[in-house]
Amino acid sequence: MRGTRRHGRVPVSEGLCILPLMTAFICTACGTQYPPSEAPPDACLICTDERQFVPASGQSWTTLERLRNAHSNMFRRLAEGLTTIETTPAFGIGQRAILARTPAGNVLWDCLALIDDATVDLLKGLGGVAGIAISHPALLHHDGGVEPRARRSADLPACG
Repeated sequence: MRGTRRHGRVPVSEGLCILPLMTAFICTACGTQYPPSEAPPDACLICTDERQFVPASGQSWTTLERLRNAHSNMFRRLAEGLTTIETTPAFGIGQRAILARTPAGNVLWDCLALIDDATVDLLKGLGGVAGIAISHPALLHHDGGVEPRARRSADLPACG
């Protein structure tokens, strides 16, 4: 019975290949997330840039799941209309984001490696985010970087 499917399996005879779910690895030094792959990248393109560094202990990786299990984001009011968002305990280079709340819409200045449901829910509860401004261009240009992941997670536009 060529082509018959049983129990949800695809026969090898159909010439189809079923790929396993892959992991999107996050650099523990800078917080950049890379596209899903079977193994972590050999090196982080951000950390090997001359403006950054690879830790003396070497390159290491985590996943969003592990990051969510060991960290959380803390919101703190800086001034009227300005709220800082920081991951605790600190992760990567200790990035923080600042939410600027304005009558024209909220803007998130920079992003964090940790994007979790609680953070997305809180941002939406504060009126959503009209755009994201990024201070480091590498976060915009890297395909799996922090900013693209943040936009996908919260369905947000980038302000570049």
